[in-house]
Amino acid sequence: MEGEKVSDMDPETRLKIYLLILNRYKDMIAEKETKTISEIRQMVSPYNSEPLKKLKEELLSDMSDYSYENNFFTAVEKTIEYMKKIRTCEFIIPFWMTLKEINELKITDSANKALLFAALLRSYGSENVKVVVTKNRKQYVRFEWGGDDYLFVPESGSLLRNEDVTKILESDPPSYAFSDLAYENYEEE
Repeated sequence: MEGEKVSDMDPETRLKIYLLILNRYKDMIAEKETKTISEIRQMVSPYNSEPLKKLKEELLSDMSDYSYENNFFTAVEKTIEYMKKIRTCEFIIPFWMTLKEINELKITDSANKALLFAALLRSYGSENVKVVVTKNRKQYVRFEWGGDDYLFVPESGSLLRNEDVTKILESDPPSYAFSDLAYENYEEE
C-alpha cells in the first residue's frame, strides 16, 4: 500500500509538516548556517560574485559613464528602490541566502539585506561602507558621502542622515561593524 505524497497534500497540511520539521531541527540547521567573521566579511566584497556584478550593471544601466565622484549617491538611491522591492522577514531560523535566492523570492532577513546593500555600495566604489550590528542585534549599513553620515535601515528601506544616525546608534549602540576591508569590535574596551 503506497502512502500519500507530500506534494499531493493540501497546502495547509504541507505547511504544518514543514513547520514541524523546521522546529524540530532548527538548532541543527542554525549550527550548519554559522559563518566565521572572515566568511561574513567576504559576503560584502564586490569582487567575488558574478550575480552581484550583473545586478550592479542592471541598476546602473542608464549611467554608461558611471563615476564614484559624480554618480555614487544616484546609485545609492537606485539601490534603495531595488531594496524596497525585497520584503524583509525575520525567520525563526537564521540562514544565509544567495543573491540569486533573494532575487527569485524577493524576500530575506535584515542581515542578508544589509550584506547585499553594503556589497552593492562597495561595488560602486565606496570604501567607507560598513554593516553595523548593534547590541540589540539590529543590522544597519553605515556610510559617508559628501560630508554626511548615512544609515540604511534594512527593515524599512529608509536612509537616515546625520543627527538621525546619531540618535539610532545612541539608543542602541554598535557591537561591531565590518566590511570586506575592515572589522571594528566596540565591545573590547
